[in-house]
Amino acid sequence: MSTMRAQRLLVACLFPIHASGYINILSTELAGTVFSLPGLPDVSYLAAAQPINAGPGKEHTPLSRSADLLIPATCVWISGALVTRKAIEEQLDMYGLHDDVWNPKFTQHLLISVDKPKLDPAVEGWLHSVGIAYSLVSGNAGIPPGPVIISKLGTTVIAGAYSVHTVYRLYLDEYDAFTFGAIPDLVVGGWLTTNITRTFDDETYSQLIPVPSRFVQSSRSHLPLSQMRFGLKDIYDAQGLPTAAGSKAYQLTHPIPPQTAPSVQKLLSLGAIMVGKTRTSQFAHGAHPWEFVDVPYSWNPRGDGHLTASASSSGSACAIAAYDWLDFTVGSDTRGSVRKPASLVGAYGIRPSHGSMDLKGVVPLSEEMDTAGFFARHPGLFTTVASHWYADSPVAVQGTWKRFPSRLLYPVEHFPMKNGEAQSVVNRFVSALKQHLGIRKQEVDFSRIVSPFFPNGSFPQFQLSSNKLAEYRSWVDVGRPVTDRHVSLYGQNPKFDPIPEKMFNRALSITAQDFEAAVHLKRSFKDAMADHVFRHDDASCSDTLFIYDAATGGSPSYRVEEFNHLSGSVPFLLTAAGDADKAAKFSDFFNFLASMGELPEITIPIGQARYYSQISRRWEYIPVAVEIVTRKGCDGMLMNLVKALADSGIIGPVKTGRSMFF
Repeated sequence: MSTMRAQRLLVACLFPIHASGYINILSTELAGTVFSLPGLPDVSYLAAAQPINAGPGKEHTPLSRSADLLIPATCVWISGALVTRKAIEEQLDMYGLHDDVWNPKFTQHLLISVDKPKLDPAVEGWLHSVGIAYSLVSGNAGIPPGPVIISKLGTTVIAGAYSVHTVYRLYLDEYDAFTFGAIPDLVVGGWLTTNITRTFDDETYSQLIPVPSRFVQSSRSHLPLSQMRFGLKDIYDAQGLPTAAGSKAYQLTHPIPPQTAPSVQKLLSLGAIMVGKTRTSQFAHGAHPWEFVDVPYSWNPRGDGHLTASASSSGSACAIAAYDWLDFTVGSDTRGSVRKPASLVGAYGIRPSHGSMDLKGVVPLSEEMDTAGFFARHPGLFTTVASHWYADSPVAVQGTWKRFPSRLLYPVEHFPMKNGEAQSVVNRFVSALKQHLGIRKQEVDFSRIVSPFFPNGSFPQFQLSSNKLAEYRSWVDVGRPVTDRHVSLYGQNPKFDPIPEKMFNRALSITAQDFEAAVHLKRSFKDAMADHVFRHDDASCSDTLFIYDAATGGSPSYRVEEFNHLSGSVPFLLTAAGDADKAAKFSDFFNFLASMGELPEITIPIGQARYYSQISRRWEYIPVAVEIVTRKGCDGMLMNLVKALADSGIIGPVKTGRSMFF
C-alpha cells in the first residue's frame, strides 16, 4: 500500500495496561530512552528521542488506562477496504517470522493503518471480547509497520499530546567491530551517533548497536536492497557522523561531514539501512593488530577467538562473521584490505575493478589503487549487492557472457597450502570448477609469467613502486593536512599509529618525480595484464581466471604478536613501509596483482580445516577461501560465476561464530 497518499487513517487499537506498566526504563540517552520489556531482561531497546509522528486524536476513546508515558505498540498496515482479524494476524505472523526486533509484547497496543476506517464487524467483536480500547486517529502515513513506542501525556488522546517513536533493538557489539552505532536524524537529515554502552563486572564495556525493524522502510520494499542492514567502514563520510579513519587527530581536525559520500548514498537509495560505523586501521594502512593504537583492534570470532583478521577493513570483516543481524558490511581495498580479511573470517568479499565507484567523501590511501568493496555471508546476497552497487561502473565491460573462461591459472609456486586438510578443500573446489562449469586447471609458474613486467624483472622493486604510490599519496592527501591543522589548532604535532608514522616519514623522501615514475610503472603493468595475461574474450569477457590463497594456508595467525611464535602458528604477511625487501616473493604477495593491474578480485569461502590451537588447547576450525582474479571490467562475469557455483551447490552461505558451517 503506497505511502504517497496525502492522508491515511490510523485505528489505534490499545489493549488495557496493567498498573505495573509494560516498560522498564534503563537509561535516558541523547538519542532516546533505553528500555526493556517484562520477561525479556536480556533484551534492551532504544526508543528514539525524535518522534516519527505527533498530533492530537479526533476521538474521545481512551488511549490508555495507565499513567505510563511510554507505551509499547505495533503498527500494522492493512490494504483493502475492510480490516479483518485474519489480515491483522497475518501481519503479526509475518513480523514474528522475519523481524528480530519485533516481539509479541509489542502487541499490547496496535496501530492499524488503513485507507478507510472500516472494520469488519467480527473484528470489532474480537476487540471488545479481549478488552481492547481503540481510537480513530487521523494522521500522515509516516508511521512505519513494526514495533513503535507511543509517548503520551494525559489519559486520552484528546486530553493530551502524543507522539510515535521508532524502536531499535540494541545488540551487543561483543567483538568490538564498531566505533559507534547510528540512527537517522529525522530533523535535519543524516544520522545521529548513539554511543550507548554496556559495562561489565570487570569494568570493561562494549557498544550497543541500535538495529531497526526490518519493516521500518516498508514504503521502499520495491528497492533491491530493501531491509538489508549494513555497517560502514569509518573512512566513508555519512552526514552527521564523525569520520575518524582510526585517528583521534583526524577527527579533531575535521568537522562533522555535512554530506554523505556518493558511494554510501547509492546504497541508501537502493534501500539498504546503515546501523553504524565499523573500526579501521589508521587511514586504512595495512597494520598488524598490535599496531592499532588510537582505535583497538576488533575480534575475529572464528576458531579459538584469537585469530587475526588482518588489514584495515578488519572491523567490517569481523562484524559480518559475528553478527546475524547484519546482512553486509562495507570496506575498502587498496592492497588487500577486503580480500585478506574476507579470507581470514570466511566471508564473501570483493575488490572491484579500479574506477568502478566514485570515491568522493572517502578518506584516501592511494587514489591509484583505492576501491570500495564489501563483505557478505550469503552468495545470493553478495551478487545482489554487487550487481546493483556497481551497476553504473564506468569501467565495466558490457555484454552477455555465454560461458566462463576456459582456463584457471593455478600457481604451483604458491600451492599446496601448509594445512593438508585445507589443500584438500581447494582441490575439491578446483575439480568442481571443471566438472560443473568447464573451467580447466592449468598449472603454471605464475611468478615467471608476470616477472617480465616488473622493473628489471624484480618483484621487490615492483613492490617498492607500489609502496611509493601509497606512501606519497597518503602523506600528501591526509598526513600533511592533518599535521598542519593539528599544529595550527593545538600547537603541537599529532600522534599517529606506528605504521602511518613510518609511511609518512618515508614519504618525506619521495619526490614528485619518484611518484610519477611509480604511476607510469603501474599504468604499464595494467596494460601488460590486459594484453598478455587476462585477454578479452567475446564469449566469456576474459579468457583467464587466476586462483590463489590470500590468507595463511590454513595455519593459525594471531592477533597477539607473541602467539605467532607458538607451535603450528605462522606470521601474517602485510605490506608495511620500508625499503624493498630483497627476499620478498611475488607468490607471497599475489594481492599486488589486482591492486597494480586494476583487476577485479573476489574472495569465495569454500570450506574450513582443522588446526590444533595452543590457545584453547583443542582442535578448532579455520576458514578456507580462495581468490579469483580476472580481466579489468569483467566484474559481472565474476558475479555470474558466484551465482553458478551457488546454483550448482559448490558454494553456499556461511554462518556466524566460531565455525562457518555449524
